This record gives sequence, C-alpha cells and structure tokens, in this order.
Amino acid sequence: MRRGLALSVVLSAAGAALYKRAQHVAETEQRSVGEVLRELPGRLSQDLRTLPDDLRAAAEEGRHAAERRSAEVEDDYRQAANPLTHPPEGV
Repeated sequence: MRRGLALSVVLSAAGAALYKRAQHVAETEQRSVGEVLRELPGRLSQDLRTLPDDLRAAAEEGRHAAERRSAEVEDDYRQAANPLTHPPEGV
C-alpha cells in the first residue's frame, strides 16, 4: 500500500514538473501549452540523446574555467611574493 502511495506521489510530482516546463517553453516560444505538450515526448527523447555530449561539453568547460582560475591564483601569489617586480595592473 505504501509503495503505491509513494509511486503516485512521485508520478504526480513528475507530471507537475513536466507541465511547468511545458508552460515555460510555451511562454518562451510564444506557443500554446497544448502544442508544447504534444511535442514534449520528442523533446525529451532528443534531450536524452544529446545528454552525453552536453555533459562532456560542460565538463570540458568546467575544466578550462578551473585552469584559468588556477593560473589567476598563481599569478596573484607571485605578485604578492614579489610586489616590486610585478606592479599592480593599471599603474
């Protein structure tokens, strides 16, 4: 009995989330919610197909951002250790 209740709660929440997403897409694309809901299965399928590539791209972007920030921090430490040889920028 509890599993059935838990499943119905999960399905209700998922349905509400999908409907809210459809409303957002409809507003963004200036279309009806019904039209967006009809296309939603195809959109979800496409999103799932591109998910691995999207995750790889996000990981690569994160790695590059971390490398840039690491270089900035190293430069800050170098400037702090040798203030006379590295004047502040803009001076």
